[in-house]
Amino acid sequence: MKKTNGISLVFVTLISLFAVLPLALTAENSVHEAVVVAYAIPPTDDSMTNPDYGLIGYHWYSTINYYINPSNKYRFSITAVVNTITTAANAWDGETSYQVFKYRGTTSRAAGRRDLYNVVSWGRYRAGVIAVTYIWYSGSRMIETDCLMNTYYGWSLSDATGKMDVQNIMTHEFGHWCGLDDLYSDADYWLTMYGYSSYGITYQRTLGLGDINGVTAVYGT
Repeated sequence: MKKTNGISLVFVTLISLFAVLPLALTAENSVHEAVVVAYAIPPTDDSMTNPDYGLIGYHWYSTINYYINPSNKYRFSITAVVNTITTAANAWDGETSYQVFKYRGTTSRAAGRRDLYNVVSWGRYRAGVIAVTYIWYSGSRMIETDCLMNTYYGWSLSDATGKMDVQNIMTHEFGHWCGLDDLYSDADYWLTMYGYSSYGITYQRTLGLGDINGVTAVYGT
């Protein structure tokens, strides 16, 4: 099997306690879905026949109202950022009759803060992690989700060599918002929820059979 530089996703669980009105007596949990470095590329694309998926064990029980902070140092226009990120979310909505995502507009809020807003933004994070999804949940119910794209790396909206593709990474990260877990078997390389990515990769923009099986397992067909 050919080996090459890549990026992986790591699942980290944190426990927190918040006094939120509907959950004032309930411990809330916080999860980070992150992207980190690894090495593995199977030779052929079998995504449309591979049925594999994994579930985190909690998900949204209502439509996810999300906001985008388009501020960036890459000179991307607001319109281009919004169009790219909403396209990534729509990849999941296109596979289920349930409305999983609803874009609510731009914001100046930053991802990674427990503020009752579901935010996608750029921001600084440690080297080795290209994007991190924050999930706050209680029991099996998600109550807030954010995603931070790490400005340590270069980013592209148009498949630029040597940069992280926004639509590619955000399609994967939105899979976590849907309740899907990472897959780490080499056999699952071509699926969107495979736990590795890299510079210039765009195949994770498109859902495979296993990704579709996962979102329909949570939300129905």
